[in-house]
Amino acid sequence: MAKGGGVVARRDYKTGSIYQRSSDGRWMGTIEAGWSAEGTRRRVTVSGKTRVEVVKKIRDKGLQIERDGLPAANARATVKTWASTWLSLKETTLRPKAYAAARSPIQQWIVPTIGHRRLDLLTPGDVRAVTEAQRRAGRAPSYRRETVRLLVQLLTDAVVEGHTVPQRILHTKMPPAGTSDRTAMTLDEALACLAIAGQMPNGVRWLLACWYGVRQAETLGLVRDCIEPDRIRLEWQLQDLPYVDRQDKAAGFRVPDGFEARQLVDAWHLTRPKSKKGIRVLPLHEAVRHELDAWLANAPENPWDLAFPGVDKRNGRARPMRDEVDRAEWHEIQRLAGVAHPSGRPYHVHECRNFAATMLDEVGASENVITSLLGHASIVTSRGYMTVHEGPKRDAVEALSARLLRP
Repeated sequence: MAKGGGVVARRDYKTGSIYQRSSDGRWMGTIEAGWSAEGTRRRVTVSGKTRVEVVKKIRDKGLQIERDGLPAANARATVKTWASTWLSLKETTLRPKAYAAARSPIQQWIVPTIGHRRLDLLTPGDVRAVTEAQRRAGRAPSYRRETVRLLVQLLTDAVVEGHTVPQRILHTKMPPAGTSDRTAMTLDEALACLAIAGQMPNGVRWLLACWYGVRQAETLGLVRDCIEPDRIRLEWQLQDLPYVDRQDKAAGFRVPDGFEARQLVDAWHLTRPKSKKGIRVLPLHEAVRHELDAWLANAPENPWDLAFPGVDKRNGRARPMRDEVDRAEWHEIQRLAGVAHPSGRPYHVHECRNFAATMLDEVGASENVITSLLGHASIVTSRGYMTVHEGPKRDAVEALSARLLRP
């Protein structure tokens, strides 16, 4: 006999059982689903108006468990509850900037839009709802694409943890990335900017950016010990790390396991580059060496030996340079030089790396040299920074014509 007085129909081992409930005549079926965290047996129950309907549901449920794994103990988990758990797990594995980049779209878009939805009931329409909300808010295509990529990763990890997520969601087609307008300055534009920078005491900071493609955080995190007579070792970058609790700063900073950082003051730290390729040595040209020596001889003293420190305007004391102050200086240099991006905006600080990559390519530097100087893992990444200017293209066409038009 079964619960409710129904008669149990015995089935093959591991295929579950079926019975008809005497209270209302409805057919019920159960299938084994492993064990709970507490050690109790778990069963999945289905129901239907007819025995045939229940048989089909049991078969489908068995195939789903075989394909997706056992259903989660909390089968009613929502996107919001899982996202909170996921972020907690990632605190120990993601670098601070990567963690912040993941947390922002989750908190601003994913949870507000579909946070109430159960994981096992998600549809492709839920993914579209997130991207549509971002589109209406004017978010860039590349940002919408990254949000979908993040959402798919979030749900993929949910499956690994035992939650049930429809497989079709994990195969969501990525939205188009759009086109980036980042490009390299022309040689004349760079020379005009460097002429203005040359009139500034710390102008060599921008020489390093345009000549070697040194990243902003690498420059601001450069310490004197890493500057040798004929070379610079790029081993650190300046970064402000997030507190575990801003109200209780003694609790420390939120960083992943194995993350190497040296605290300077407050939240400012020197951290290692995110990859081994980021740690590299740059040969110093004599002209750059001369400008660097002149700056270091008069640079503000600071307890951390930073080569390019900032100054706290409130008390005149040295502080690590804030990236927004550094960025404002670069924009002012361009304004004084009469230089602007083709779209009319200022060139980003990071576009100095585009210029450096382009110049290295135009002077015929090998792929290994380019990737080594820029700190890229492969030439594929470096080529994404290169712009083919009109002059070199015309020179190439002329050189080709000299061969093709020989008498």
